[in-house]
Amino acid sequence: MKYPRKGASSIYIHIPFCATKCYYCAFNTYTFHKEEAKAYLAALRTEIALYASETEPLQTIFIGGGTPSILSANALSQLLTDVHQHFQITPDAEITVECNPGTVDTEKLNVMRDNGVNRLSFGLQAMQDEILKQLGRIHTVDEFRQSYRLARENGFENINIDLIFALPDQTMEAWHHTLSEVIALEPEHISAYNLVMEETTPFYEWWQAGELRLPTEDTEADMFQSTIETLTTHGYEHYEICNFARPNRHARHNLVYWNNQPCIGLGAGAWGYINGVRYSNIRGIAPYIKQLSHRNKPIADTERLTGHAEKAETLMLALRKREGISLDVYQNRFGEEIEAAFGGILKKWIDLQLIERTATHLHLTPRGLFLANEVFVELM
Repeated sequence: MKYPRKGASSIYIHIPFCATKCYYCAFNTYTFHKEEAKAYLAALRTEIALYASETEPLQTIFIGGGTPSILSANALSQLLTDVHQHFQITPDAEITVECNPGTVDTEKLNVMRDNGVNRLSFGLQAMQDEILKQLGRIHTVDEFRQSYRLARENGFENINIDLIFALPDQTMEAWHHTLSEVIALEPEHISAYNLVMEETTPFYEWWQAGELRLPTEDTEADMFQSTIETLTTHGYEHYEICNFARPNRHARHNLVYWNNQPCIGLGAGAWGYINGVRYSNIRGIAPYIKQLSHRNKPIADTERLTGHAEKAETLMLALRKREGISLDVYQNRFGEEIEAAFGGILKKWIDLQLIERTATHLHLTPRGLFLANEVFVELM
């Protein structure tokens, strides 16, 4: 694989619709309305066409949200057809669709599979109905199990399950129960994130008002440590701070981000990185549609990453991976050793035992995993 890629060989497509918005979610999402979704998908079709000549053959495609699986089977079929018509796609491409439990059925799954989708990502979050309700999730544990079983029965052999820990009133016992139940299902990939309080969410308001009881920092650290120990013991490779996979099942699309490689972002609020420029799209659905009605790219902001900024972002993103950053890859990309730009700060982190330098890589130590944000803040 070339590094860095000259053009993008990955695309992200944002479907911003959900049945309801979860209390912790700060993503660019809106309540689903059929006619609005129809107009949005027509605009998205135009945006796809505008970027058709700006990619290499696609190696990864990720359709996220929001809840892409809230779309009808016909809408999903049209969207995937649009992608195939406008982009070259490699035979071994990883094509992922995010699904909410309770929003998939045999018809939708068949449409996805028949159009090349070979990876699903289910947003479960927890294995207790009472916790799901507290999060504002609309599915139950039973609905998740049914959706997961249906996906397996319809031929999907690469499935991720998203989980969240350090939730309000969540105990270690509850978290262990979630992990054990998910492991028993034998998914190929598990993403386990700690809850982050985003300022624009109901959770943040309730937390500020003293109405949410969160686990202590020590308990949160214990949950993270337990996650690492439990999943690695059961054969999952801990390959990124929050991500675990069976061998050869790493999320290839996410690795594009962590390797700071080009990716085209399509849809309202999506962001992309191409030709050294990071851009973000218009967030609102109506202005997004209006811009594309004139066949203009719906870009709201751009930033050209050069010099130290590009080096710092590349280092920060790569350090999320357990293998860290390849010293040779960094030198080939920037024409200098990594110490030229970060010698002083690297020495500090190494002395604090947050980072380890091997003959080939720089990577976070086990202690550094727990303090990764402190490392990243110094790079921003």
